[in-house]
Amino acid sequence: MNDPGSLSLAYSIADQNFVQTKSLGILNLSLQLGVALSSRPELARLELFSNSSLRGWREQFAGRNVHCFDHASATRLGRMFWDQYGVYRAANKHAVQWLFLPKGFASFCRRPRISLAAYVHDAIGEWYRSQYPGAQSQMESWYFHRSLMATLRYSTVVFTNSDFTRRELVAFSERHAIPPPDIVVAGIGFDTVAATTSADRRRIVVLTSPWRHKRTDLAVQYMSDWQRASEFSGQVDWVGRFPAGVGRPSHPHWQFHERLDEDGYRALVSESRAVIYISEYEGFGMPPVEAIFHGACPVYSDIPATRETMRGEGAPFENASFESFTAAMTRALAMQPSDLSGIAERLRARHNWTAVADRIIAALTAHPRGRH
Repeated sequence: MNDPGSLSLAYSIADQNFVQTKSLGILNLSLQLGVALSSRPELARLELFSNSSLRGWREQFAGRNVHCFDHASATRLGRMFWDQYGVYRAANKHAVQWLFLPKGFASFCRRPRISLAAYVHDAIGEWYRSQYPGAQSQMESWYFHRSLMATLRYSTVVFTNSDFTRRELVAFSERHAIPPPDIVVAGIGFDTVAATTSADRRRIVVLTSPWRHKRTDLAVQYMSDWQRASEFSGQVDWVGRFPAGVGRPSHPHWQFHERLDEDGYRALVSESRAVIYISEYEGFGMPPVEAIFHGACPVYSDIPATRETMRGEGAPFENASFESFTAAMTRALAMQPSDLSGIAERLRARHNWTAVADRIIAALTAHPRGRH
């Protein structure tokens, strides 16, 4: 085992930025996890591979070395070259023990020369291949499939956000006859926020997405039916893009925000009484937890990942039942600030960055010589 303060690690967020990311959740997690690791004394040296669009985060990385690679996120081709060759070349140049990939996709063109750690958020690509074949471009599906195989084949340790994702990766490894690496459930942490306790919140936030698994179509159907039945007079804010073929519903108290930055989204949720989150598949399900921390009750799909993450807190419902959704909405709107603050304490005890960093450091020190 390595002595405290002897680890050296390169952490790459160079290929991520706010404008081009397909997942704000992964971007925010990558940034916050980097901050959590940068403060750890066990890491004698941390080389952060970043880009100029993320320079506002630089001062949060505890004085660590930050290197700018703008070409890694400039174009799709640039990101692919960075994934396959550039990030490995940079890590080798800085002579670190570990390369950490917070997006979870390793190169399938090049074998790592140093120990590789990856944070895998889900196996959504494989789920799409079985549930919605043809929904993704063949090239994109092939690329991420090959990358996930490389991650499991070449990583010394893989971290996941939930035990559900860990099980998904074990099953994937078995299907493809890949001896799995050490797969550790690291979890996800959340920034500590002080939720406002006003009982006058009269807004509801509904999260939408162009991705089919997010079931924006079901959100439109259920919210339209619920609005007519409940005669709710507050404002409903729809946040996110709509998928092709699903039109924006019309209602005098409904507003639409195609994209909000993190501060804008948090401000909106902090004025809301409930956050609606409908999905068929998640690796973790961050929005319901975030809603609680901002004083809003989440109304969310009861699926394996959210069941593990939330343990029934808030207002879960069954996707196939409008009656279940209606009951969840009634529960959410009746939730008192004291109820939500108690839930927040329980969630914060389970999902915090100190515990996540502890698990990651423990796993890295347990593999001083890597896998290969």
